[in-house]
Amino acid sequence: MSKCSNGNLFFLTAAVITMVGSGALVNKAEAQGSPSEVGCPECGPAPVEQCVRVHSEYGWQHFNFNRVYRRVTSVSGGWSVDAANYRRVGPSGHSEPGLEPYNQYKYDQTTPFGALLVNIPTDGYGYIWVRGNQQLPRPITRTAIRINDADNALGDNGGFLDVCFGI
Repeated sequence: MSKCSNGNLFFLTAAVITMVGSGALVNKAEAQGSPSEVGCPECGPAPVEQCVRVHSEYGWQHFNFNRVYRRVTSVSGGWSVDAANYRRVGPSGHSEPGLEPYNQYKYDQTTPFGALLVNIPTDGYGYIWVRGNQQLPRPITRTAIRINDADNALGDNGGFLDVCFGI
């Protein structure tokens, strides 16, 4: 529950979760450093952020957004390209020794196993390696996201990352 700046109005802030393909899309509105003011016309616009859950067991997972986003605002969670033998990591991917002999099982040979790959679908830009909070090279209204692991090697993966986009 949050309070509008005039002190008299209270609003319930809700997260809306929609299943999209094999991932979940979470819409959430938050005011940084102050209570949420969703649905309060007297309070002005609230910053909007959309978060998606990306599973390590699937290849490209596609998401459509309700507005234009220009940055990744946060990444949380953990995943592994071999859940039985390697710890879960974040968007930077695995740095453990011992994975080098399996490089042919990477989706992208230039980034580490387990790296977070985000497609920038405008003008054929391709995808980027997202390491955390960062500006996107172009604004997006849709994207596809995956773990850096070959499609034929996803079966032993485990975990997920929650990736949030903002304006």
